[in-house]
Amino acid sequence: MPLVIVTDIFGAQPEVLLQFDQLGLNYLCVQPYDHRPPSFSDDHEAYQYFLTYGGLEAYSNKLGDVLQAQTEPVFLVGFSAGAAACWANLVVEHFTIAHCVGFYGGQIRQMTHVEPLYPTELIFAEETHFSVLDVMDDLAGKMNLQQSLVPYSHGFMNLLSKGYHADAAQVYWNKLKAGYLSSL
Repeated sequence: MPLVIVTDIFGAQPEVLLQFDQLGLNYLCVQPYDHRPPSFSDDHEAYQYFLTYGGLEAYSNKLGDVLQAQTEPVFLVGFSAGAAACWANLVVEHFTIAHCVGFYGGQIRQMTHVEPLYPTELIFAEETHFSVLDVMDDLAGKMNLQQSLVPYSHGFMNLLSKGYHADAAQVYWNKLKAGYLSSL
């Protein structure tokens, strides 16, 4: 089963790809850009660049094109904007998504009407500009959805983010690898 990793707004930076490579698994990486993005000085600069290249709608469409091309079940993992792009595509009936895990997909708060058709786990992080608990309440009771809130900042899995938390990231990389392998 292919592993499809959907990056956050930083895209396929060398440091991010190294994290994926350390999983020791083959994967397909989807990023918001059709080119190698520049190095960003901070999350805000990365976000402005992301918006310049079409934002969440363009990213969701790009991911949809990738998922459309898959012929066997995929294990989908998204981070931040990547998690929101995954979430937006979970309503398409003919995709071959076996399982989806989304980390700190804050923009999901704009799409709480989505009813995921595939087994999905959302792992929310602490946010300062909206109530994660309210979003989780809005999503509660949806079929195919498990959700949790972790005591780490947005971006805790990405060493380029100001929210990066090395110990938590390692725990969740290990969980992802174990979850993916158990689904084979």
